[in-house]
Amino acid sequence: MDVKQAQQSTRPPPRLRVKTGCQTCLKRRKKCPENRPVCATCERLRLSCVYRDSAPPATSDLVPVKAQAVSSVAESPPGLLPLTASLSIRPEGLRTARDWNVFNYCATKYMSVITSPESLSKFRDLSFVFAIGYDKPWVVHAALAPAALHASFSSLVTKEDAVLYTQSAIRGLRQSLLPSRPVTLRRDPCLATSLFLADFYLSPFNAGLTHHQAIAQLLEAQFAASSRLDIKSLSILHLTLLDASLYHLSTRLILEKDIDAIWDAFPSATFSKYIEAHESEARDVNAQRPILPVLGRTPPALFVLIFQVTWLSRKVPSPGDEHYGHAFQYLIELDRIEDNYPGVRSEENTVLGAHGTAASHNSELAAKLYFLAAQIFVAKVVNPHGVTSTSTQIQTLLIKGMALLELFDPTVPCGQFICWPLLILGCAACATTASEAVQCSDEPEVRRGQMRRLIQERLLRIWNVSYSGYVQRTLGALEKVWKLPGIIARIPTTGSQLPGVEAEYDGLNALLSKNGLGVAFPAGNFRRLI
Repeated sequence: MDVKQAQQSTRPPPRLRVKTGCQTCLKRRKKCPENRPVCATCERLRLSCVYRDSAPPATSDLVPVKAQAVSSVAESPPGLLPLTASLSIRPEGLRTARDWNVFNYCATKYMSVITSPESLSKFRDLSFVFAIGYDKPWVVHAALAPAALHASFSSLVTKEDAVLYTQSAIRGLRQSLLPSRPVTLRRDPCLATSLFLADFYLSPFNAGLTHHQAIAQLLEAQFAASSRLDIKSLSILHLTLLDASLYHLSTRLILEKDIDAIWDAFPSATFSKYIEAHESEARDVNAQRPILPVLGRTPPALFVLIFQVTWLSRKVPSPGDEHYGHAFQYLIELDRIEDNYPGVRSEENTVLGAHGTAASHNSELAAKLYFLAAQIFVAKVVNPHGVTSTSTQIQTLLIKGMALLELFDPTVPCGQFICWPLLILGCAACATTASEAVQCSDEPEVRRGQMRRLIQERLLRIWNVSYSGYVQRTLGALEKVWKLPGIIARIPTTGSQLPGVEAEYDGLNALLSKNGLGVAFPAGNFRRLI
């Protein structure tokens, strides 16, 4: 072969694995060894490796989708790994600039949204995600998913990014649950993944509750053999899991239609050990109670009580039946909580410390709001026909609740924590007649109208910080309840109708709905003023 012929001959292009190889090797027209999450070729050459079914790499920091939006959250604070970190020390779930920026957003902003503003900084530190998910990208992606969704409401990223992270987390979670994987090796990664996926699925349909049911069952099995829990020996992950599951299961139950599965999954024994461990620790340190990662200053025992009363509200106990005694036990438990946790008490003129921060004030107010709302709920369940929104006891509690809510700062992160008290107070503030919903004529009616507007205003401002689906669901349920007086007024009635007499509705009846709060009631559930 002469030189001319040698110059004209060319090597054929290499065969490509275009269907399953990474996009980087495809562009370079190189055969891909297909290692996941980073193929061997890209890792050796320190290239960004992305597969067709994963999120595309970003070439810049988190930037607004809208040109006019300005982002400051992409700046890396001291202590976080820089974006230029070597691939050899990066966790497998953080391989692109976009991954690192979302992780930074999660660490610097999102974790403060889902944890108590007064809790220790270690509960907002994502080191445990590094430790558990260093070689498990789906664990890291589970943490990035709700953070990316939160950032998308500020137009910092797109919702599609959050969906891609969620898909990766779900795939990894399912694979880890295969029978071939040792249970001891997969427990913590599964728990951490479910914890963050539950936050991602906090939609109006609350699919995230399924994850908390799974977490609760795993925790019950894990601590079944332990006669007691030692708070100091529990990891940050397990302390957060116990707090988060107790909070979500107890406060979301009131909105659910079918509650039997949630009731069966509730780890009563484990939560009892958790509460006893905290009370024992408080006795050892001169009654100085810790600030919990999710519950803050609100007593965990109060959330167990809320869960039990919610379940009993679907039964509507009457004198003589088996549940009637339970209702009075809950009144006794309220008194016990008030004696053991003086911080839950509230007066008409609540004064907060002058040297406290907005975060510490909110934690104090949240504990008082929860206890006050629980008093209303228990009173209605104990005496469903005698206690109404017009009762003197309820009107007094409503005045206190309004004073507390006026002091609550909705711009502080984690404001969605008070959604449950606002549900109860919103039912107590419901108009009693259709005309009251339009125009108030006396002081109690004016007060109820002011409370409805205050609750709505606080929820809208909390939404602008949290972007939580729980806030949307709370406001949606209350709007349904608040419309009921007008709906009932339009229902035709039989028999004689006295002129000028309106049908009256008790908003607290919504708390006894067998289908969950916010479901409209039949005409028989209101009484007539005579």
